[in-house]
Amino acid sequence: MNRRFRLATLERLRRTRVDDAAAALATARRALADAAAEHEALVAASRLCVVGAEAGAVSAPEALAGAGLRREVLRERAERQAAVVSRRRDEVAAALGSWHEARAALRAVEALHERHRVAVAEADARQEQRLTDEAALTAARRLRVLTAVAVPAPRAAPGAPPAAAAAADPTPDGGDAA
Repeated sequence: MNRRFRLATLERLRRTRVDDAAAALATARRALADAAAEHEALVAASRLCVVGAEAGAVSAPEALAGAGLRREVLRERAERQAAVVSRRRDEVAAALGSWHEARAALRAVEALHERHRVAVAEADARQEQRLTDEAALTAARRLRVLTAVAVPAPRAAPGAPPAAAAAADPTPDGGDAA
């Protein structure tokens, strides 16, 4: 079995794409937060113009007209900024979709890599079992050879008839096994 994972380059490439997509998502989220903060600031400034005019902080008709004009400009800028916030939300959604796609593609290759690791481990286990079985078989053969050489042939008891000695001898020729 080939020990090297052939899709390792693809896995690295997809991991890089996930990292790039995550960076793009973070950038889009920061841009959304900045746009939302600017929109809130414009809305708050527009409200201050209204509150200042209603509270009588501005008394001259020219000042009221200037406050109204300022409020109108701020309201228009806030509307434009609301459109920017909407675009930023769409960008965040697109970046999140790209990140999900890149992550799914990476997971597919990671699953293949895990299968490869399991296959390599199984092949290693089979090889180790073969070596263990071979070592056990060799040891059993040695033990059988040593046992056959080391154990003397049975002898008949003194005074026993010769037929008893032949019956006690396991070798068919009646001689020594070695």
